[in-house]
Amino acid sequence: MAAFNLKAGLNPITTLLIQTTDLAQIQQELRAKIEQAPKMFIRLPCIFDFIELEGNIDLPSLYLVCHEFGMLPIGVKNAQDEHHELLEQLELADFGKGKNKPARLPKVTAEAERLSETERPSKTEHSSEAVAIAETPPAAKTTVHKFPVRSGQQLTAEGDLVIFGLVSTGAEVLAGGSIYIYGPLRGRALAGIKGNKDAIISCQALEAELVAIAGEYKLFENSEQHSSQASLIQLDDGRLNIESV
Repeated sequence: MAAFNLKAGLNPITTLLIQTTDLAQIQQELRAKIEQAPKMFIRLPCIFDFIELEGNIDLPSLYLVCHEFGMLPIGVKNAQDEHHELLEQLELADFGKGKNKPARLPKVTAEAERLSETERPSKTEHSSEAVAIAETPPAAKTTVHKFPVRSGQQLTAEGDLVIFGLVSTGAEVLAGGSIYIYGPLRGRALAGIKGNKDAIISCQALEAELVAIAGEYKLFENSEQHSSQASLIQLDDGRLNIESV
């Protein structure tokens, strides 16, 4: 019998999409995130992704900042040219090049762009209306996932997220809006990740590892805290309220 077998697997690894070379800003924002959910970051494996970064960043200093907060950087994606020698020194894996840099949303809505010169409100007569059109953000779409979310998978949605199936132990689902799970929740569910305090989480059986809404979270450390009933989770005066429905 062999001493061990090599198996490929999907394990949840957090990616830090670095968007600035300002280490002080990164440190400040990390501290704010950790204050919201300190236990989530203890010995948390993470990968640095520099696909959106303009300018050079001090990789060893970034590595130390994360270590100060208890995180465990394990690798780099889309490494900068000057980083390749440092990866070996810091014992970080090179995850190669990822997908192309995501396109940015336009500052004005598509409807405003389609207006012809004759149809657009004049600056003198309808300036306030024109400003309103330009500043209205596009509504986030609802994402529908028609399959179970397996252990090690991470599913993210800009708006609401609807899942037809269970969310397995070790899986993580995140949404800018609400999360509706038509099955048991056994992994982690984080709704309102951009600060939407009106977001909710609903599931047909609450057996979760963690639930969170707009930074307010609850860890389930043992099965005695679980409920086999359908549950609704929402914020009530800034605190998580969990009730059976």
